[in-house]
Amino acid sequence: MVAKLTTLGWSPLPGAVPETVETDTVYVIPTRSAVPVGNVLDGELRYTEQVRYLPKAARAAGIPVEFSMAEGTRKYLSEYSIDPETWALGLACLTMANDWLIVVVSLFISERAKAQGWTVEEAAKLPLKLKVAETETELNYEIEGEGADVLAALRELNTSAKTRQPGGGQELG
Repeated sequence: MVAKLTTLGWSPLPGAVPETVETDTVYVIPTRSAVPVGNVLDGELRYTEQVRYLPKAARAAGIPVEFSMAEGTRKYLSEYSIDPETWALGLACLTMANDWLIVVVSLFISERAKAQGWTVEEAAKLPLKLKVAETETELNYEIEGEGADVLAALRELNTSAKTRQPGGGQELG
């Protein structure tokens, strides 16, 4: 299987990306909103349960990962008994040339394996939808496929971003 790359195919939810983004930091962003509460849609941003401990695990490994929303304001889909159909990860960073992106996605796959009792190799074969907002160029990328294929596509984007001229606006996909 090959990962499907879409450029400009999605937009982060309003308020999901922090106003100020640090150069070498990766931010976990909410990927859902408008969760039904009774008969009403509340429209608040929601994180999937799978990312709940990702920043903590990353910081323990010395990787600069933060939630985009402050502690005490974060809400999760699981609070509303909603279980997403696909493992999804939303990230924001200044530029795709951020080497931490690949490490964070690898860690996400490893944490996924640990949480489910799988090997890392088994988890890397499962479907993953990665959404990355690059704030420097305002390009948004969606990469979907097996975890290993998503990582391979992310490596290619990272290499391409490093060779891109500032302000060059090169698009992939």
